[in-house]
Amino acid sequence: MTVMFTEMPREDVVTYLGSAWPAAAGSTIERVAFLSEGAHGGVSVQTDGPGITWFVVDGVIVPQDAGPLPELEGDELVTLPAAVEPEQPPMTDHVPDPSASFGADTTP
Repeated sequence: MTVMFTEMPREDVVTYLGSAWPAAAGSTIERVAFLSEGAHGGVSVQTDGPGITWFVVDGVIVPQDAGPLPELEGDELVTLPAAVEPEQPPMTDHVPDPSASFGADTTP
């Protein structure tokens, strides 16, 4: 297996990834061990057949159209936390008094 990295400008890689960047909540990403957190470009992996290239942003491969993550030796797979639904405030029957001054001094 041959692994190569081609450096590219971050903004180009983010454009190519489109809606795949940033990675969706709950998805699994791969931190590429041989790259720094500031690396942007493409990681190409070639075995016996044709190679596959995955785009890399900030040293991370996110799920994309290239196929499943390559799971290179030494890389760390990380599952992002699932999306958290915002808590709704409790509903009350209290209606604010529109004439209330809310702490403002209204004395003449």
